[in-house]
Amino acid sequence: MYDFKTIQDAQRLVLHDSLHTYKVKNSSSNIAGQVMETPTKKGAIALFSSKDSMQKAHGVVVTSFEALDAIADRMTHWTPNTFNWLGYTQNRGSVRGHREANLAQINTLVVDIDFSDAQERDAREREVLGAVTVADLFIPTMILRTAKGFHIYYVFDQPMFLRKKRGQFPVLKAAQKMSNFVRQWIQQRVAGVDVGCNNFGIFRIPRQDNLIFFDANMLIQVSALMKWSQYYAAQVPVTDQTGDKVISLSPDEGRQVDQAWFKALLKVTTVKSGHGLARHNTVMTLALAMYQSKVSQQRARDVLDVFNSNLHEPLVDREVVQCVRDAYSGDYRGAALSYVQGLLDQWVPNFSGKVVAGIGWHKFAKPRAERQYSHAHEWRQDVLALINRMGGSAASVAMSTRQIQAELGISPASLNRVMKQLQATSQLRRVQRGNGF
Repeated sequence: MYDFKTIQDAQRLVLHDSLHTYKVKNSSSNIAGQVMETPTKKGAIALFSSKDSMQKAHGVVVTSFEALDAIADRMTHWTPNTFNWLGYTQNRGSVRGHREANLAQINTLVVDIDFSDAQERDAREREVLGAVTVADLFIPTMILRTAKGFHIYYVFDQPMFLRKKRGQFPVLKAAQKMSNFVRQWIQQRVAGVDVGCNNFGIFRIPRQDNLIFFDANMLIQVSALMKWSQYYAAQVPVTDQTGDKVISLSPDEGRQVDQAWFKALLKVTTVKSGHGLARHNTVMTLALAMYQSKVSQQRARDVLDVFNSNLHEPLVDREVVQCVRDAYSGDYRGAALSYVQGLLDQWVPNFSGKVVAGIGWHKFAKPRAERQYSHAHEWRQDVLALINRMGGSAASVAMSTRQIQAELGISPASLNRVMKQLQATSQLRRVQRGNGF
């Protein structure tokens, strides 16, 4: 067991000097007003005294290490990544503001590994410990034992500070990709990785009764992890090999409810809670697929009522209703490939059909017709659709960049960027021919 001072050191290591040293008001220290703070921006985190309190967002907002030290040993969960601000709802009933768009900095990646019970957790602990050194390069900074699994912390050597650029958070997107790739890598080596939980949400706080490994020297270099992520992303296998031609591998078109994965998931009856991607994620993914496919909201509820009723351990009805309501809120475009693949790996391990990429599970802003500029993913869709339309049923098509620019009204710089993105994701193979390809 680690001593209390080491636990405090671990907590401070994660937070990277992102809180005030002492309370701004009502500090118990006589030197609080005399301490010179570091110039880095200070933010806020939230702590929760139990899993039930966490689920209800009944927590405590902390903005200083003095306040953290005073209550941390009575808390079970926290937000290890720092927010710009956090507050309370009316009458201090719940914490508000803990959403990704309000993150000030990302301090750590956390992987949640969950098993059916504590007995299975203990039986597989050695397997987990042998699987969490990512690519033999990135060793966890600390490992916490939870009620039925483990929380694996990869603390950055320097925090990733979020800045908004043109309505987007590029640093957040990069961190999300790195987090997803780390989870996917570990998932291939040990079962139970929750690939669907919030990348930068609420996790167990290190305490004397749950910290089983800690090494303050094992910090993750952000630049190295980013390079590895780019390498890992490039390992997606290319299924068509037709020489030096432009190939469209996965067009972003078609109804998700018509795909084999949707039908396979709809037949599953064994989805449970506490096994990585579980019942709620499954229902939400199916609902998003129906929304993307223009199925009516009432019909989606009917279909998912039947699906839920067939589960050996069904959700309560109100959770199904809420999933459908969220899916049809207009904040999402459809079910994401990473979630679909994770659900198939978890609940349909013998699935042999094709999983079509292209629809992302993420929030979007205004419709394209209401914006002055198009998003990159829309240009990618336009380019793929044009190539597929011009090529017909042929396996390849030759077009010049000028022809694509004229057809789509896209600038040379934007087209060049889009082509690089499509090549990086193996959706196109480009062959240079003079000024075209």
